[in-house]
Amino acid sequence: MTHALEQDYGIKHNHKKIYRLMKENNLLSVIKSKKVYTTPGEPHPKHNVLKRNFDTSCPFDKVATDITEIKHKGKKIYISPVKDLNTHVIEANVVAHNASISIVIKMLEQIKEKSIPEGTIFHSDQGSVYNNLQFQKILEENNFIQSMSRKGTPIDNSPMESFFGTLKSELLYNPLIDTKNCDMIEEIKNYIDYYNNKRIQKSLGYLTPMQFKQKQLEKQKVLQQ
Repeated sequence: MTHALEQDYGIKHNHKKIYRLMKENNLLSVIKSKKVYTTPGEPHPKHNVLKRNFDTSCPFDKVATDITEIKHKGKKIYISPVKDLNTHVIEANVVAHNASISIVIKMLEQIKEKSIPEGTIFHSDQGSVYNNLQFQKILEENNFIQSMSRKGTPIDNSPMESFFGTLKSELLYNPLIDTKNCDMIEEIKNYIDYYNNKRIQKSLGYLTPMQFKQKQLEKQKVLQQ
């Protein structure tokens, strides 16, 4: 927030003062309690290719996905995004009222032509939708290398756990948003757009994911010349 105020409004203050003012005005994000992780389970036949190595060399070197559920007005809403581990851009996202195979097929349709020649690692948990033969066939035909977390080990997919935590903290638990009366599906889509194009991240050098992606693509062009 300190960097965002400086970039957007030219306001320069110590980060401790910004924190104090946000706390006094009840503007701090809601932080959920940390999960307690169990002992890692056995590897899946598809193997954990990623092995918690989240370092990347270029956009679409490695991507991750998962499905999270939220409840709104007595109905369940499922969110199925794909995060590029290099740029942090949410490259695909499907929001639906059911978590059937169709939600991940639609998600995959949005990125299936973006894999790199060397093969893009596609990481998920061991959910049944990711074990679906139709889904796996589309991955294989489009040069994706499937990777799966160990059973009962969500930390193997911590980039997605982190993203969902951020989304719920800044959207669902945001006191400035009337979540009871809003169109939640539309709000989720708006948040993804905000996350990609307006929300700066410290790990990206205080750039937005889309700004960082553009910087990475420009760097690739120079190296190829």
